[in-house]
Amino acid sequence: MSWQENLIENGLPSIALTALFIAATSIVTLVCVRVVNRIMLRLIDRQKQVSSGNATILAFCRYLAIAALYFTGFAVIVSNIPALSAGMNKLMAAGGVLAVVGGLASQEALGSIVSGMMILAFKPFVIGDVVRCVDNDISGVVEEITLHHTAIRTYENKRVIVPNSVMNNSIIENADYGDSRVCAFLEIGVTYESDIARAKELLAQEIARQPDFLDVRTPEQVAAGVSLVQVVVLTLAESAVTLRASLWAKDNGTAFSLKCTVQENIKKIYEQEGIEIAYPHVVVVQKGKGSP
Repeated sequence: MSWQENLIENGLPSIALTALFIAATSIVTLVCVRVVNRIMLRLIDRQKQVSSGNATILAFCRYLAIAALYFTGFAVIVSNIPALSAGMNKLMAAGGVLAVVGGLASQEALGSIVSGMMILAFKPFVIGDVVRCVDNDISGVVEEITLHHTAIRTYENKRVIVPNSVMNNSIIENADYGDSRVCAFLEIGVTYESDIARAKELLAQEIARQPDFLDVRTPEQVAAGVSLVQVVVLTLAESAVTLRASLWAKDNGTAFSLKCTVQENIKKIYEQEGIEIAYPHVVVVQKGKGSP
């Protein structure tokens, strides 16, 4: 005699037994999910300090494990309750129509899951990378890659949720792929009356003295006397000579701060040296009364 039959003979109603079984199975499932989730999160935090690629794989496996536990708990409940089991058998008998309807309804979701697996396998980006989705003009840091979507934290500290199918089919600009160093271009226009050579020299000196600026020259370039900072005349515009300087930094955030600092400092230096930063001028010619 099974334990269920024994409990029923002792007076416990069948419906109460079923409810007790469902509750017990649900509690065990939730506890297992909670334990696995905590363990996986700790492993992910540790791997973030060592390898972003491993952290990405673990984050994806975390969702797979949680989904598997929920599915197992549901399957145990259904298989041990005759009424539910019979209902599932009937649904499976009519599975042809349901499969077509379900397939059409879940096509996008399944596509995102498959795309997530492809992202995990080929690693165009991992957790912690600074990326830009060119098609949608979304830029930020990859925070999470789930079964369905990728979460990106923008520079405004907002979370953008992008389906994996969109990420997999988009052109992704990854600032940390292979080499995290970033070159930011700083363009400044000076007037035609200014000393261009002196303006280039002052700009190069200001950039070179910044502690965040990186020397990316090869030993051969250093031996050949290539300048530490490259400053060139980019264009001869209508009212300005545009100078462009290359600012190398260790990452995207540092490059942005470096560019802002140099812009502020070079304005003060140019003012002291008598070099005028160009801006649009409007010349108004007023004709006299006798003019035609």
